[in-house]
Amino acid sequence: MIPRRALLATPVLATPALAQAFPTRPIRLVVGFPPGGGSDLVARPIAQRMSESLGQPVLVENRGGANGNLGLDVVAKSAPDGYTFGHVNNAVIAVNPLLYRNLPFDSARDFAPIALATVGGLFFMVPAELNVRTLPEFVALARSRPGQLNFGSAGQGSITQLAFELFAAQSGTQIEVVHYRGSAPALQDMLGGRVQFMIDGINLAKPQVDSGRVRAIAFLGGTERHPLLPDVPTAAEQGMPNLVVRGWQGFVGRAGTPEPILEALQNAIRDAVNDPGVQNIFNGQGIIPRYQDRATMARLIREETATWQPIIQRLGLRLD
Repeated sequence: MIPRRALLATPVLATPALAQAFPTRPIRLVVGFPPGGGSDLVARPIAQRMSESLGQPVLVENRGGANGNLGLDVVAKSAPDGYTFGHVNNAVIAVNPLLYRNLPFDSARDFAPIALATVGGLFFMVPAELNVRTLPEFVALARSRPGQLNFGSAGQGSITQLAFELFAAQSGTQIEVVHYRGSAPALQDMLGGRVQFMIDGINLAKPQVDSGRVRAIAFLGGTERHPLLPDVPTAAEQGMPNLVVRGWQGFVGRAGTPEPILEALQNAIRDAVNDPGVQNIFNGQGIIPRYQDRATMARLIREETATWQPIIQRLGLRLD
């Protein structure tokens, strides 16, 4: 008979042993968007550096479709052993569950946050010909012309539309929304004069600002300015501290994955994000590297859900 003392000690001994055993074979990192996009550009340098830390290949698998939901479904159906984990952004993990009627998974139940890797935010942009240079000036213009200004949305239910709705609610303005199939056609119409402003990311904003065709009048990423456009003040600096539309990217595993394995993945992501080579790649793309742990990621998911849920419910937005 095994002594009771030994039985009680077994779980304690198993935890470090499990952490030491993982991984023993290649790991799959599922990205829910096509190769070459913003998600892929974050996932691949991190996967490469994680391979070095963990001593096993971390292989990126792109499963694009349904605004990231197909990739998450792969993770939801995987074994909770750490050998499959997924890349997410805040829209995929916190906003999609509020929008889509028939998701094949439950985001709160089926996933375990692992770590955040990057942070960012959206820019409020107007064509250079529009005679406004600050957020208060734009609000004054919109209030003087109710229903006459148009906003270019990257799509129904997109984070750009939700950002607009947040702005409209906080500023008390009446502005029409024009939906497009992505940011590029919306930009063309803004440059052509059909819409008077957009809200979008650094990848769209910086080239247009540098060319002089577009003026970025506010950064909506929080209290810090974006390092690639440091002359653009934040919305908080301009009297709208609650106009915050963050854009972060991170990683989740299957719920039920043992804590030592989640910790091993978290630590490998931390080492990757803090690696100077990875940071140089991100900085060159306008991506802000910032590691944050599992607890912080879980909190941010809750905050994102709390921000967007009343807006989505008020608008009656539901997608199939």
